[in-house]
Amino acid sequence: MERGGQKGYWLDLGLIPYGPAFVVQERILKARMGNGFPATVILQENPSVFTIGRTGSRSNILASEDELERRGIQVMEVNRGGDITYHGPGQIIVSPLLYLGDIGMNANQYLHRLEDVLIDLLSAFGVKGNKKKAYPGVWWDETKIGAVGIAVKHGYTFHGFSLNVNLDLTPFTLINPCGVSRMPVKSLHQVLGRHVPLEEVKERLREILMDTFSLSLQGLSLEEVEEALASRGT
Repeated sequence: MERGGQKGYWLDLGLIPYGPAFVVQERILKARMGNGFPATVILQENPSVFTIGRTGSRSNILASEDELERRGIQVMEVNRGGDITYHGPGQIIVSPLLYLGDIGMNANQYLHRLEDVLIDLLSAFGVKGNKKKAYPGVWWDETKIGAVGIAVKHGYTFHGFSLNVNLDLTPFTLINPCGVSRMPVKSLHQVLGRHVPLEEVKERLREILMDTFSLSLQGLSLEEVEEALASRGT
């Protein structure tokens, strides 16, 4: 749906390994910082991976290397805020590449606005989300359902948030999620008692992001974004 305000791109990478997806994000971030590439929202699902943020530690992984290998879970250290979390199929990861000056926020305000976006998204499915003062992210009752971990470089945002939609939550038992022992986690599937179509979640999310940040997001394929980057020498 067309919106007024800043025009940008909506890039859905689908199911893709975390590493290659972040290479795409880095290229777009560089282009935004260097030659005014439009604001871009990147969506992805990942094969099983634990990511450890800047304040995290491998000591929060409770499983042995052999068990991780047996389960096919990769471990990556990344440059977002926060500690360790799990990503896998059925979870949506959303990385808004915005400029804080365009949206009139500082980094802390932006982080909390992303929590509001998640709460609005859950509300669209009849689920009441809430915040916990000491922990970034969004909770349903006393269980965490959405994580937020951002990074900002010279005012340009990257990384973002994730929502457990139809995610198998078993791997969370192998870590201290966000560095917290036995932190309970939940999925939208569990809360609603049914499978939730990812495309439906994405479309609701697109509307909310456009309204929240006054964006008009045009859907492009990775090939089209690659062409746009190449035309700018990135």
